[in-house]
Amino acid sequence: MAVSDRFKTLLDRIEPSPTTQQLVESHRASVASHLKSAFAANQVKLIGSHARGTAISNVSDVDLLLVLSRSEVTWGGARSSSQSVLGNVRRELQARFRNTDIGRDGQAVVVDFGDGRHPVDVVPGVYLGPGQDNYPVYEIPDGDGGWMQTSPEVHNRFIAAANQRSGNKLTGVAQLLKFWRGTRNAPVSSFHLELVLADSGICTVPKSYAAALAEALALLAQRQGRALQDPLGISGWVSATNTEAKRQQLAASLRESAEHARAAVSSDAYGSYPEAYRQWDIVFNGQFPKQ
Repeated sequence: MAVSDRFKTLLDRIEPSPTTQQLVESHRASVASHLKSAFAANQVKLIGSHARGTAISNVSDVDLLLVLSRSEVTWGGARSSSQSVLGNVRRELQARFRNTDIGRDGQAVVVDFGDGRHPVDVVPGVYLGPGQDNYPVYEIPDGDGGWMQTSPEVHNRFIAAANQRSGNKLTGVAQLLKFWRGTRNAPVSSFHLELVLADSGICTVPKSYAAALAEALALLAQRQGRALQDPLGISGWVSATNTEAKRQQLAASLRESAEHARAAVSSDAYGSYPEAYRQWDIVFNGQFPKQ
């Protein structure tokens, strides 16, 4: 089987199945229903990988933006700390889902359902007003107790436009990177990965998935896990990880994987197909399709 066929097999394997999509919808609906009854929420919006069509099966979290009223994020006339708001959201969810693990992950409250698949990350936010082309701008937790601006619809449009220019290849490369992340336990934000792909134009020029992935890994390795300045100027610096230790771990994984991906593409070009397969199998930590 050619390398290109093995990548196709891998992409087919990680594409969310109808069963996975039903599970995701069940989790989303259950959490959203309670949030709407517990808070004076203007909206509970699906954001993240599932909204952008870059989720992968049995791995990608379900991200929800809980749009709160201003009264629920203020205390004594001043904006409450985002840590306090996250704590309130966590307590409400724990009261509803008593037998479910409810945790915190920087900017979100995480509802980890017993099936172990597709936890729901609830990101509380407050509407600030219209931004680019009248798309809404929100403030969400920045991970340090403060708040940062975001506009999911604008970012989604930016990534979707880049995907369209790539003939939908960007979506596939993003999914491959997320699968790689899982096989390597590499701590990197999905949003960061997709912004890097959209901003770089790597997927725009016609090329194979193997070549595009190798270039993406090389670029990410060169960046060494550093934050990306939001190309749309909305969210400031978009971090790849949330700690320096994780950044160093990510940088090491990227360096190794980028080198093996380069060797795989070179071997394939010279007709050394068994070596190309071996190198890609190293990149994916033994989980590249064998046939």
